[in-house]
Amino acid sequence: MTDTTTIPLTLEERLPMGEFFTVEASWDTFLRILEKGEYPVQYDEGKILSFMGYGTEKHEALIMRIGYLLANLLEGSDCQIFGSNLPITTLEAGKRYYNADCSVVEGQVERVQLKSGMTAVVNPKLIVEVLSKTSRNFDLGQKFQQYKTIPSLQQILYISSESPSVISYRRRDAQGTWLIEEFTEPEALVPVLEAGDISIKAIYKL
Repeated sequence: MTDTTTIPLTLEERLPMGEFFTVEASWDTFLRILEKGEYPVQYDEGKILSFMGYGTEKHEALIMRIGYLLANLLEGSDCQIFGSNLPITTLEAGKRYYNADCSVVEGQVERVQLKSGMTAVVNPKLIVEVLSKTSRNFDLGQKFQQYKTIPSLQQILYISSESPSVISYRRRDAQGTWLIEEFTEPEALVPVLEAGDISIKAIYKL
């Protein structure tokens, strides 16, 4: 597996490598990069993944907006809302480490230890990803397949940063059946867990 000396640690070293890079590495190597690196990384199927696409104003505003709307919708419930720095992992075999743009945990947050002083959450109920050109394929493909293995997860929302469009995946049963819905009209209401709805108009401020 790749040694940490072949993987950039500083942001200055990372930037010339482009918007996205992936490299095979051991779990221990990933944890060392995670601890010492100056840029965000994720880990899946024996590879370190780094997405450094330009964060447009619209993309970042959507993240803040959905967090605000979720906070209002879930006020008074036993839910906590987290931002993109919260690490999420699965309980399936293999080592995985992801960051979602926004996540919701109901009740007590459950964690597993990655190494001394480092943990990741295993029980999100809702995950939100704001899609960008750089990470879209990974978010909707490989990452989505792993998200579905999280027993507590009931819904995933994919919010486009390019046009008003929200794709919702809602778990229907324990056997892994998911209801897929797409919402594009301004007046369309996106159901969120059992808490209510958020309109496309509200998400995109139309």
